[in-house]
Amino acid sequence: MTVFNKSHLRLPDLPESVWNITEVIEHRARLHPAAPALILPDRVFSYRELVTAVHVIAIKLLASGIDKGQTVGVSMAQTSLHLATLLAIARIGAIAVPLHGALTPERRMLAARRFNVVTVVSGREDMRLDGWPFIQLAAIDLGRRVPWLPATTTRADDPCWLSLSSGTTGDPKGVLRTHGYMLDRVGTDADARDQHSRLLPLDLNFSVGFGQALRMLLLGGAVVLAPERTAANLAYMVRSHAVTHWLLSPAIAEGILELLDDDDVHFPSLVSLRILGGAPSPRLIDAMARKFTPNVRADYGVSEVGIVAIASPEIIRCTPDCAGEVAPWVTVQIVDERERPVPAGQSGRLRLKADQMFDRFYLDQELTAERFRDGWYYPYDNARLDADGLLYIEGRQDDVFNVGGNKVQFRDVETVLEKHPAVREAAAFVLPQLSGLDLLAVAVMVSARLPTEELLAWARRELGPICPERLFFVDEFERTMTGKVLRDRLSKTHA
Repeated sequence: MTVFNKSHLRLPDLPESVWNITEVIEHRARLHPAAPALILPDRVFSYRELVTAVHVIAIKLLASGIDKGQTVGVSMAQTSLHLATLLAIARIGAIAVPLHGALTPERRMLAARRFNVVTVVSGREDMRLDGWPFIQLAAIDLGRRVPWLPATTTRADDPCWLSLSSGTTGDPKGVLRTHGYMLDRVGTDADARDQHSRLLPLDLNFSVGFGQALRMLLLGGAVVLAPERTAANLAYMVRSHAVTHWLLSPAIAEGILELLDDDDVHFPSLVSLRILGGAPSPRLIDAMARKFTPNVRADYGVSEVGIVAIASPEIIRCTPDCAGEVAPWVTVQIVDERERPVPAGQSGRLRLKADQMFDRFYLDQELTAERFRDGWYYPYDNARLDADGLLYIEGRQDDVFNVGGNKVQFRDVETVLEKHPAVREAAAFVLPQLSGLDLLAVAVMVSARLPTEELLAWARRELGPICPERLFFVDEFERTMTGKVLRDRLSKTHA
């Protein structure tokens, strides 16, 4: 059995036998029942109220025939019902599989079939899937008083959550997270949290959303949810509820910046603002440090390992184009095509290993053999480590274009274009041609419109021979649900 650690939970009298993540939160609720646990625009749940709501749903799931070890598809938005349902599934020993409501029915069915989902739960009738049993939770009363269920016999190695990728293909991959893993990960974070902390997380359908929300509850803080995830509403929730920890993607951050006219700190309660889901431009980081909070941090991570590198405010100020220092619980190597480590400063392929790391994709032996080898995980990113131990991510191994016999990383082109004062974000992509000689193209979002030829002339001066041959202005990028640009959509749209 894998050895997990939960001493960092700082919970007195927590029985050694308790490994169920929801039962640990119940223990905290017994110690501080009235402490705020979940903050919504119109309601605050105390710890006792949240745990009781969890048991209301757990009783409903058990009555519907859900049993320990079964996989349950969850199709929900950023609501109290969503968080309580994930905890309820864990409480009865079942496994939650996120079937994001923004996905097409075909994509949700693909994931449900691939991961042996036995039933789908939702608060929306239109989330039903043909061929699967459905549990409707819309009418459930989360405020109803019910007795808590008796303790379970959950072991540390029992699974509770399937973390799915948010990639661009229709073939989802996932890693199975256990109760022990989730409790152990509470100690692997650079942010200090306590009962006074308040977190506004990313989407609960993804590991960085649910995992961070769970971490906050396990440490006694409160989770703030904004069901309406517009820029204005997110900013309102941070201000009105004194959020201390905020997780943001670069795309959402750009939208919020447009609302902030005054060059002043607009969110003084923040002690940690973490940028995830894409590489922020130096211009965006600088603007956020001035208008959001000086406590801006950028993280690089992968769902299979977690946070890999952390760029502190000091690192961001001095070296804005690096991913940060490697986290102390992660080992990083840069290797060549024969998997030999390369010297500091030299580019190569990234591989990772971490304490309590997964060693496989769930129900996918072929992809497991490709990505997990000899104790390492290969995320298929190109990178380099400098002499000071700072990690630089240079793009995906397949995000390259051949220019005059030389391979050009998309991110190298994007980073230069994003230095132009009018460019908010750039995305390089391959533009197919009937002749078969594809072109390098870039789509840009700008803050101030300018002639295409003017920007191209600037790009030629800065990029020289790797300047893109086509340039397109876009109002918005199509993105994955974690904010990453869908390059294949750009190729199809502008072909």
